[in-house]
Amino acid sequence: MLRMVLSADLVTLVPVSEANPGRTEGGHRAVFPFGDGQAFVARRRWVAFAEPELAQATAFLELLAAAEQNLAGPVLLDRPDGAAVVLRLGTPRDVDAIGAVHLRCSAKTLFNRYHTGMRTVPRKWLHRLLMPPRGTSLLAVCGRDVIGFGQLISQLDGTSEVSLLVEDAWQRQGIGTALLARLVALAEAGGTTELTAVRLPGNDAMARTAVRAGLRVETSPDDSTVLRLVADRTPRVSGSRTSLCPAPRAAPASSGRG
Repeated sequence: MLRMVLSADLVTLVPVSEANPGRTEGGHRAVFPFGDGQAFVARRRWVAFAEPELAQATAFLELLAAAEQNLAGPVLLDRPDGAAVVLRLGTPRDVDAIGAVHLRCSAKTLFNRYHTGMRTVPRKWLHRLLMPPRGTSLLAVCGRDVIGFGQLISQLDGTSEVSLLVEDAWQRQGIGTALLARLVALAEAGGTTELTAVRLPGNDAMARTAVRAGLRVETSPDDSTVLRLVADRTPRVSGSRTSLCPAPRAAPASSGRG
């Protein structure tokens, strides 16, 4: 896209240490810092770059960077099977879709998420799932169907609790991993650095999902069913696209399995 904006012959992305911005080659070469430690180097032999063109390219990259930081916006998962799965925040209009995903889940999946033998979810609960007090809901959507969702709930001690649910047909395809990574980014953007998750005794699905999302998992010394999730690095899920769903070997998880 930058090559098109500049009508350049060549645009390459290099480490900023190799960009050499002082080397302009009579205006036929331009350098644009981008991200952490990187820069675009553009070259055009047939005519030198004009100042309005350089300003337009700079504005384009600033707009791109702003979009990359728009964590409230939707993100498209880059899946090898080509399925269009989008992560986005939940709204009250998603009540019916949230109810439907619960109906498609097995009793085991629901038990691992809610730790109770419920088979149907009361409609008043659905609104709280989508718009939780002191929290955020994040949906994984394919077409018109919600295929999974996560919650991020602020706690009185300054931490946030995360939980996940992915319907059975979409489990072990990286959906839970992508949801958790996005929730971590949302939590960090809101100033929360410590997350917790509750699991059933002996169920390590959430722990495995957290590891795949780039988190370090610690068990609470007071309660083995409470996991502390620590971000050793910020998962790259900002922007309009992410490749956190690789091959179907990656298994997502709920508070138990999802």
